[in-house]
Amino acid sequence: MIRWAEKRNRRNHRSRKAISTIMANLTMLVIVVSLSSLLFVWSISSFGAYTGGAGYWFSSRSLANQERLSVESAFFTATGSTNNIVTLYVRNVGAVQFNIASVYINSTLYNIVQSQVGVSQVQKVQITLSGQTWGSGNVQTVIVATLRGTTITTVWTS
Repeated sequence: MIRWAEKRNRRNHRSRKAISTIMANLTMLVIVVSLSSLLFVWSISSFGAYTGGAGYWFSSRSLANQERLSVESAFFTATGSTNNIVTLYVRNVGAVQFNIASVYINSTLYNIVQSQVGVSQVQKVQITLSGQTWGSGNVQTVIVATLRGTTITTVWTS
């Protein structure tokens, strides 16, 4: 009977045993470290995909902030009854060179041959407006835009 009780006691003792506290803590530590390393690798690869475009955008914005242009004068001349020529003189007063991309006259876009304006230089921009006429003393709104998105709005009288 004593043997049977000892055997039964050993069996019950073994079946009640679970993983020790130390092993449970080590297992949880391994799981947490592996999941956090997976999360770190995923986040680095995800953010890396977005930084290329953002880096380009911020660098182009910093250059655009150094662009300063000034429309020094505008001449509105008529060559006939319907063809008019607008001559603009655009000066670069900024720290970087820029390219003039387009000119708007009274909210109408006129694409021009892109011209590069160096620092402290003046560029002559000539636009032929076909089909538009204006009278002497009319107010004309002229907007000059660069490739980087810098614009200047000026108002002139013809």
